[in-house]
Amino acid sequence: MVRIAFPTDKGGLDDYIYDRFGRAPTFTIIEVEDGEIKNVKIIENLGHRAVSGAGIKAVQKLIEEKIDVVAGPNPGPNAYMALQQANIKVISMLGLKVKDAIEHVIKQL
Repeated sequence: MVRIAFPTDKGGLDDYIYDRFGRAPTFTIIEVEDGEIKNVKIIENLGHRAVSGAGIKAVQKLIEEKIDVVAGPNPGPNAYMALQQANIKVISMLGLKVKDAIEHVIKQL
């Protein structure tokens, strides 16, 4: 099973990938097994209103959620380093709905 997090506004499969990693209001978490979606979960990104360190706060929440892959805009340098240290793969993509992006992510795993 692979857990993929997409930064989103309201969240869900029909939402578009948000254009800023740490400032996304929510993360849509998709559990994929054998190429099929097994579960969809929406979590609030508590860091999205932070004055600073929004990306790091987002990463901390994703670590708690045991995320394997983040797909979306490139995170800032500190967040990117934290994702690397947590062994969370980063896949850059924008402009897609979550449901359309899942297939692209699976191909890159």
